[in-house]
Amino acid sequence: MSTIENIPQFWWLKHYIRDNGYNVGHSLFSLGHIIWLAIIILTCILVAKRYKKASKNQQNLYRKICAMIVFALEYVKIILISFMFPQYIGSYVPLQLCTFSGIFIIVDALWPNNKTVNTLWLYVFLPCGLLGIVSPSISYPWLNFFSIHEFLFHGLLVVYGIFKIAIGESRATYKGVWVSSLFTLSLIIPIYYIDIIFDKSYMLLTNPSDFPLAKLLWDISTPILGNYGYIALLLFVGLILFHIIYFIGKVFQRKKERIKKCD
Repeated sequence: MSTIENIPQFWWLKHYIRDNGYNVGHSLFSLGHIIWLAIIILTCILVAKRYKKASKNQQNLYRKICAMIVFALEYVKIILISFMFPQYIGSYVPLQLCTFSGIFIIVDALWPNNKTVNTLWLYVFLPCGLLGIVSPSISYPWLNFFSIHEFLFHGLLVVYGIFKIAIGESRATYKGVWVSSLFTLSLIIPIYYIDIIFDKSYMLLTNPSDFPLAKLLWDISTPILGNYGYIALLLFVGLILFHIIYFIGKVFQRKKERIKKCD
Protein backbone atom coordinates (compact mmCIF):
# COMPACT_ATOMS: atom_id res chain seq x y z
CA MET A 1 0.00 0.00 0.00
CA SER A 2 2.81 2.36 -0.76
CA THR A 3 0.80 4.37 -3.27
CA ILE A 4 -2.68 5.64 -2.75
CA GLU A 5 -3.86 4.15 -6.06
CA ASN A 6 -3.22 0.64 -4.72
CA ILE A 7 -5.47 1.04 -1.69
CA PRO A 8 -8.70 -0.98 -1.95
CA GLN A 9 -12.02 0.86 -1.62
CA PHE A 10 -12.47 -0.67 1.85
CA TRP A 11 -9.74 1.69 3.11
CA TRP A 12 -10.67 4.83 1.20
CA LEU A 13 -10.78 7.98 3.33
CA LYS A 14 -13.51 10.55 2.69
CA HIS A 15 -10.95 13.24 1.79
CA TYR A 16 -9.55 10.95 -0.91
CA ILE A 17 -13.08 10.15 -2.12
CA ARG A 18 -13.93 13.86 -2.26
CA ASP A 19 -10.70 14.98 -3.95
CA ASN A 20 -11.09 12.35 -6.68
CA GLY A 21 -14.79 13.03 -7.25
CA TYR A 22 -15.91 9.47 -6.55
CA ASN A 23 -19.61 8.91 -5.93
CA VAL A 24 -19.50 5.85 -3.67
CA GLY A 25 -21.33 7.16 -0.60
CA HIS A 26 -24.55 5.99 0.97
CA SER A 27 -27.86 7.76 1.59
CA LEU A 28 -29.21 8.86 4.94
CA PHE A 29 -31.67 6.27 6.28
CA SER A 30 -30.91 3.86 3.48
CA LEU A 31 -31.20 0.14 4.19
CA GLY A 32 -27.63 -0.12 5.49
CA HIS A 33 -28.10 2.89 7.76
CA ILE A 34 -31.34 1.49 9.18
CA ILE A 35 -29.68 -1.88 9.83
CA TRP A 36 -26.88 -0.15 11.78
CA LEU A 37 -29.42 1.84 13.81
CA ALA A 38 -31.41 -1.31 14.58
CA ILE A 39 -28.27 -3.15 15.73
CA ILE A 40 -27.24 -0.26 18.00
CA ILE A 41 -30.74 0.16 19.49
CA LEU A 42 -31.02 -3.58 20.20
CA THR A 43 -27.53 -3.59 21.74
CA CYS A 44 -28.42 -0.64 24.00
CA ILE A 45 -31.59 -2.37 25.25
CA LEU A 46 -29.78 -5.65 26.00
CA VAL A 47 -26.76 -3.90 27.54
CA ALA A 48 -28.91 -1.67 29.78
CA LYS A 49 -30.78 -4.69 31.19
CA ARG A 50 -27.59 -6.68 31.81
CA TYR A 51 -25.69 -3.71 33.23
CA LYS A 52 -28.46 -2.81 35.67
CA LYS A 53 -28.50 -6.36 37.08
CA ALA A 54 -24.70 -6.66 37.28
CA SER A 55 -22.70 -6.31 40.50
CA LYS A 56 -20.69 -3.14 41.14
CA ASN A 57 -17.44 -4.88 40.17
CA GLN A 58 -18.98 -6.19 36.95
CA GLN A 59 -20.32 -2.73 36.12
CA ASN A 60 -16.87 -1.22 36.59
CA LEU A 61 -15.39 -3.91 34.34
CA TYR A 62 -17.98 -3.31 31.59
CA ARG A 63 -17.29 0.42 31.68
CA LYS A 64 -13.53 -0.03 31.47
CA ILE A 65 -13.83 -2.47 28.57
CA CYS A 66 -16.16 -0.11 26.68
CA ALA A 67 -13.90 2.87 27.40
CA MET A 68 -10.75 1.08 26.22
CA ILE A 69 -12.45 -0.04 22.99
CA VAL A 70 -13.66 3.52 22.23
CA PHE A 71 -10.24 5.01 22.96
CA ALA A 72 -8.44 2.33 20.92
CA LEU A 73 -10.81 2.70 17.95
CA GLU A 74 -10.10 6.40 17.62
CA TYR A 75 -6.33 6.20 17.85
CA VAL A 76 -6.06 3.08 15.66
CA LYS A 77 -7.93 5.14 13.04
CA ILE A 78 -5.50 8.04 13.40
CA ILE A 79 -2.48 5.72 13.14
CA LEU A 80 -3.90 4.05 10.04
CA ILE A 81 -4.52 7.41 8.36
CA SER A 82 -0.98 8.57 9.18
CA PHE A 83 0.44 5.56 7.32
CA MET A 84 -2.05 5.21 4.47
CA PHE A 85 -3.07 8.84 3.83
CA PRO A 86 -0.33 10.99 5.41
CA GLN A 87 -1.33 13.99 3.29
CA TYR A 88 -4.69 14.11 5.12
CA ILE A 89 -3.56 13.45 8.69
CA GLY A 90 -3.75 17.17 9.54
CA SER A 91 -7.55 16.91 9.30
CA TYR A 92 -7.62 14.15 11.92
CA VAL A 93 -5.85 15.83 14.80
CA PRO A 94 -8.01 14.83 17.83
CA LEU A 95 -9.84 18.14 18.20
CA GLN A 96 -13.36 16.95 17.36
CA LEU A 97 -16.06 16.86 20.03
CA CYS A 98 -16.36 13.09 19.64
CA THR A 99 -12.62 12.69 20.15
CA PHE A 100 -12.86 14.62 23.41
CA SER A 101 -15.52 12.14 24.50
CA GLY A 102 -12.99 9.38 23.82
CA ILE A 103 -10.70 11.02 26.39
CA PHE A 104 -13.44 11.70 28.94
CA ILE A 105 -14.65 8.11 28.70
CA ILE A 106 -11.27 6.91 29.99
CA VAL A 107 -11.36 9.49 32.80
CA ASP A 108 -14.86 8.42 33.79
CA ALA A 109 -14.11 4.68 33.63
CA LEU A 110 -11.02 5.00 35.84
CA TRP A 111 -12.28 7.73 38.19
CA PRO A 112 -16.10 7.44 38.25
CA ASN A 113 -18.70 9.51 40.11
CA ASN A 114 -17.39 12.91 39.07
CA LYS A 115 -20.50 15.12 38.97
CA THR A 116 -19.25 17.35 36.16
CA VAL A 117 -18.27 14.41 33.95
CA ASN A 118 -21.62 12.73 34.67
CA THR A 119 -23.36 15.91 33.53
CA LEU A 120 -21.27 16.18 30.36
CA TRP A 121 -22.09 12.59 29.47
CA LEU A 122 -25.81 13.25 29.60
CA TYR A 123 -25.84 16.60 27.80
CA VAL A 124 -22.81 16.50 25.46
CA PHE A 125 -21.19 13.13 24.82
CA LEU A 126 -24.29 10.91 24.65
CA PRO A 127 -26.00 13.32 22.17
CA CYS A 128 -22.72 13.45 20.25
CA GLY A 129 -22.86 9.67 19.87
CA LEU A 130 -26.52 9.78 18.89
CA LEU A 131 -25.94 12.43 16.22
CA GLY A 132 -23.00 10.39 14.91
CA ILE A 133 -25.24 7.40 14.20
CA VAL A 134 -28.39 9.29 13.15
CA SER A 135 -26.56 11.72 10.83
CA PRO A 136 -23.27 10.02 9.86
CA SER A 137 -20.82 10.98 7.16
CA ILE A 138 -22.42 9.99 3.84
CA SER A 139 -19.25 9.98 1.71
CA TYR A 140 -18.32 6.39 2.50
CA PRO A 141 -19.60 3.15 0.94
CA TRP A 142 -21.05 0.76 3.52
CA LEU A 143 -18.28 -1.81 3.29
CA ASN A 144 -15.57 0.64 4.27
CA PHE A 145 -13.36 0.64 7.36
CA PHE A 146 -14.05 4.29 8.21
CA SER A 147 -17.81 3.88 7.83
CA ILE A 148 -17.78 0.82 10.11
CA HIS A 149 -15.50 2.69 12.53
CA GLU A 150 -17.89 5.65 12.62
CA PHE A 151 -20.88 3.51 13.63
CA LEU A 152 -18.91 1.42 16.14
CA PHE A 153 -17.29 4.45 17.77
CA HIS A 154 -20.48 6.52 18.09
CA GLY A 155 -22.56 3.47 18.93
CA LEU A 156 -20.26 2.67 21.86
CA LEU A 157 -20.54 6.27 23.08
CA VAL A 158 -24.30 5.72 23.19
CA VAL A 159 -23.87 2.37 24.98
CA TYR A 160 -21.60 3.99 27.58
CA GLY A 161 -24.10 6.79 28.11
CA ILE A 162 -26.81 4.15 28.63
CA PHE A 163 -24.58 2.54 31.29
CA LYS A 164 -24.59 5.79 33.24
CA ILE A 165 -28.30 6.50 32.84
CA ALA A 166 -29.30 2.92 33.74
CA ILE A 167 -27.95 3.25 37.29
CA GLY A 168 -28.84 6.90 37.75
CA GLU A 169 -25.33 8.38 37.59
CA SER A 170 -26.18 10.92 34.92
CA ARG A 171 -29.23 12.89 36.06
CA ALA A 172 -30.95 15.83 34.43
CA THR A 173 -30.50 19.13 36.27
CA TYR A 174 -30.99 22.64 34.96
CA LYS A 175 -27.50 23.53 36.16
CA GLY A 176 -26.28 20.83 33.79
CA VAL A 177 -27.70 22.75 30.82
CA TRP A 178 -25.41 25.70 31.53
CA VAL A 179 -22.38 23.66 32.63
CA SER A 180 -22.58 21.81 29.31
CA SER A 181 -23.11 25.05 27.38
CA LEU A 182 -20.00 26.62 28.94
CA PHE A 183 -17.97 23.48 28.31
CA THR A 184 -18.99 23.40 24.63
CA LEU A 185 -18.28 27.11 24.23
CA SER A 186 -14.85 26.71 25.87
CA LEU A 187 -13.99 24.20 23.13
CA ILE A 188 -15.56 26.05 20.22
CA ILE A 189 -13.73 29.38 20.70
CA PRO A 190 -10.11 28.14 20.55
CA ILE A 191 -10.85 25.43 17.98
CA TYR A 192 -12.52 27.94 15.67
CA TYR A 193 -9.30 29.98 15.57
CA ILE A 194 -7.25 26.82 15.04
CA ASP A 195 -9.56 26.06 12.11
CA ILE A 196 -8.99 29.52 10.65
CA ILE A 197 -5.21 29.41 11.06
CA PHE A 198 -4.76 25.91 9.60
CA ASP A 199 -7.73 25.94 7.18
CA LYS A 200 -9.46 22.99 8.87
CA SER A 201 -12.90 22.28 10.30
CA TYR A 202 -12.37 20.11 13.35
CA MET A 203 -15.79 20.71 14.90
CA LEU A 204 -17.64 21.47 11.64
CA LEU A 205 -17.36 25.17 12.46
CA THR A 206 -16.04 26.41 9.12
CA ASN A 207 -17.25 23.62 6.83
CA PRO A 208 -20.11 21.18 7.44
CA SER A 209 -18.34 18.56 5.28
CA ASP A 210 -20.63 15.63 4.49
CA PHE A 211 -22.67 15.48 7.69
CA PRO A 212 -26.29 16.05 6.61
CA LEU A 213 -27.62 17.88 9.71
CA ALA A 214 -24.63 20.23 9.88
CA LYS A 215 -24.88 20.88 6.14
CA LEU A 216 -28.59 21.70 6.50
CA LEU A 217 -27.79 24.35 9.15
CA TRP A 218 -24.95 25.66 6.95
CA ASP A 219 -27.22 25.99 3.92
CA ILE A 220 -29.87 27.81 5.99
CA SER A 221 -27.57 30.31 7.69
CA THR A 222 -24.47 31.12 5.62
CA PRO A 223 -26.14 32.70 2.55
CA ILE A 224 -27.65 35.37 4.82
CA LEU A 225 -25.44 35.53 7.92
CA GLY A 226 -22.12 34.00 6.84
CA ASN A 227 -19.89 31.73 8.92
CA TYR A 228 -20.56 33.56 12.21
CA GLY A 229 -24.29 33.17 11.64
CA TYR A 230 -23.80 29.44 11.09
CA ILE A 231 -21.83 29.11 14.36
CA ALA A 232 -24.49 31.15 16.21
CA LEU A 233 -27.17 28.81 14.79
CA LEU A 234 -25.14 25.76 15.89
CA LEU A 235 -24.93 27.19 19.43
CA PHE A 236 -28.64 28.00 19.46
CA VAL A 237 -29.58 24.50 18.28
CA GLY A 238 -27.19 23.06 20.87
CA LEU A 239 -28.85 25.06 23.63
CA ILE A 240 -32.29 23.87 22.51
CA LEU A 241 -30.99 20.29 22.48
CA PHE A 242 -29.67 20.65 26.04
CA HIS A 243 -33.09 21.89 27.18
CA ILE A 244 -34.86 19.01 25.42
CA ILE A 245 -32.53 16.55 27.18
CA TYR A 246 -33.27 18.28 30.49
CA PHE A 247 -37.05 18.05 30.10
CA ILE A 248 -36.97 14.44 28.86
CA GLY A 249 -34.62 13.50 31.70
CA LYS A 250 -36.88 15.15 34.27
CA VAL A 251 -39.94 13.31 32.97
CA PHE A 252 -38.21 9.95 33.27
CA GLN A 253 -36.76 10.77 36.68
CA ARG A 254 -40.17 11.75 38.07
CA LYS A 255 -41.75 8.64 36.56
CA LYS A 256 -39.07 6.50 38.19
CA GLU A 257 -39.61 8.22 41.55
CA ARG A 258 -43.39 7.61 41.34
CA ILE A 259 -42.80 3.92 40.62
CA LYS A 260 -40.49 3.66 43.66
CA LYS A 261 -43.11 5.31 45.89
CA CYS A 262 -45.76 2.85 44.68
CA ASP A 263 -43.47 -0.07 45.46
